[in-house]
Amino acid sequence: MDNRINYRAVFEKTGSAKYISHLDLNRCMQRAIRRADLPAWYTEGFHPHMYLMFSLALSLGAESMCETMDFRLTENIPAQEVMARLNAALPEGLKVHAVITPKYAAADIGSAIYRVELQSEDLPLLARNWDAFSAQSEILVEKKTKRGKKEVNIAPMITVLSVEEIEGCLRIMLQLPAGNEGNLNVSVVTDAFQSFAEQPFVIEKSVREKIFCLNGEEFS
Repeated sequence: MDNRINYRAVFEKTGSAKYISHLDLNRCMQRAIRRADLPAWYTEGFHPHMYLMFSLALSLGAESMCETMDFRLTENIPAQEVMARLNAALPEGLKVHAVITPKYAAADIGSAIYRVELQSEDLPLLARNWDAFSAQSEILVEKKTKRGKKEVNIAPMITVLSVEEIEGCLRIMLQLPAGNEGNLNVSVVTDAFQSFAEQPFVIEKSVREKIFCLNGEEFS
């Protein structure tokens, strides 16, 4: 008899939690599930371990409002109860927004939307620098591959959704490829812009807001 019941937690990773590495996040979530006294399902074999699957890795230092974690329980517990028990066991900066039954697989992910907020003493100049940067047909960056390092043109991969000065920041909304068919880390874009810009600025926030599937639907 298969006693595996699939769940997906949608959670935020903000504040000091943005400095938790992917490996430490895995450990943190395992501890939270144990503290919440949830009947976790473990893999079989010589080295059983708690089944956890994170759909899309987040770069260290970035925040997110839409992280997902797949896990399995051996009992059918109502989603609201699972969410409440997890939130009671999680540290500050990690908060579950919803617990759902997975609809899509990680392989279905196609893109993600990011909110980047930049601070500078001259925001109008920063906006002009960004316009010039994003208008380029070629933005070359060095990326690591299994065969070594190579130059990649990321310009065609960047979709700028909006740019506005708000609350003392230049707020930029970006849609970037994500998932198995191609992935562009938002930090690669901001690093490239820092190399291009002719003025100093501070990355106040870098937040993943939404994840979308290849078919255009929001990942759930």
